[in-house]
Amino acid sequence: MERHMDSVPARDSVSHILEQWSEVRDDIDLLPIGVLARLLRLSGGLVQQARGWLDAEGLTWESFSLIVTLRRQGPPFAMRPAAILAESLLTSGALTARIDRVEGLGLVRRRPDPGDRRGVIVELTPEGLARADAAISLHAGELRALLGGIEPAELERLDVLLSQALSAVEAARAAANGAAT
Repeated sequence: MERHMDSVPARDSVSHILEQWSEVRDDIDLLPIGVLARLLRLSGGLVQQARGWLDAEGLTWESFSLIVTLRRQGPPFAMRPAAILAESLLTSGALTARIDRVEGLGLVRRRPDPGDRRGVIVELTPEGLARADAAISLHAGELRALLGGIEPAELERLDVLLSQALSAVEAARAAANGAAT
């Protein structure tokens, strides 16, 4: 099988793994394995870096994700908790506790949902709006600096390719979930 290792321009932490596999199983197409391994390492590395600069701002990754999700909705910067899950990078585990923590920081508040007597709406406070704006500006700038070694046109192409890959994975997951019901 073609292994596509020659097209990788720089040695990274995944290259050694792929070389080992090519020595013991030359029948496997290592390209998709390399793509996934690099995406996982890249994701973990970027989140770790982001945690560092967000920590300096007194925010966790989870609090950042919550306030910027509310911020990008536009006025009134408010959502139901279920919508927050659907629109954010947060997982469902302990969302209430995360909202509690961010509410304790004075960045969000809960108010009754006028459309559901049992429900709540989570909204940014004025302080939360200011912190969300500052945090997303910092985040964008830090990511730009971190990825600064990649030419803008290459970064745009990478974004298109990652979007295509994510769309394919999301479609497969939706199809599997549809088949399971």
